[in-house]
Amino acid sequence: MSGEAVRDLRERLCRVGKQLYDHGLVTGTVGNISARVPSTETALIKPSGVCMGFLKPEDFILIDMQGKQLEGKQTMSVETPMHTAIYRTRNDVYGVVHSHAPTATAFGIAGIEIVPITIETLMFMPNGVPIVPFEMPGSKELAEAVQDKIKEYDAVVLENHGILTVGSTIEDACNLSVTIEETARLQFMATLLAGKDAITMETVRKKYRT
Repeated sequence: MSGEAVRDLRERLCRVGKQLYDHGLVTGTVGNISARVPSTETALIKPSGVCMGFLKPEDFILIDMQGKQLEGKQTMSVETPMHTAIYRTRNDVYGVVHSHAPTATAFGIAGIEIVPITIETLMFMPNGVPIVPFEMPGSKELAEAVQDKIKEYDAVVLENHGILTVGSTIEDACNLSVTIEETARLQFMATLLAGKDAITMETVRKKYRT
């Protein structure tokens, strides 16, 4: 991949970080994003301790698929093992977003899975968004738990720790994160109106006959 293409990828990552920040899906310096560099065994990942809304292209750190830092002056994200585990598992994934979307995170804390309650979200996540049981951030155990789930899902809720989405581009992963947060809001409101047992994967499948 040419140097110009890599510079463009760095700029795209900055725009995605700003979008996540502007949507309120991350605050402070939490969350992380990465993008696989096409035609290579490397990826660019957000550094630790930098706010998503103020990222600069040169901030992103080049890593290999084992999580080794190849380029960059700052410290790579503590969640690097989780990102690289996903790339090793899914060759179709070129972007990973880990946000702390507040409503979706609340579902993870409550132990309630997010379901595709609208026809639009059904298109993106027909089997819902499962919860990955809590493991310490940055741990090998968390990376392995996410790696196992991401084989079949493009999005998961990390118990007490936000959500993770993947996509064929970093923009797709970002858009899915935004979609899941909106779905979680709708599910929360619908549950208040109709009761907690009214919104389940079973009722969704009956409605859409999936």
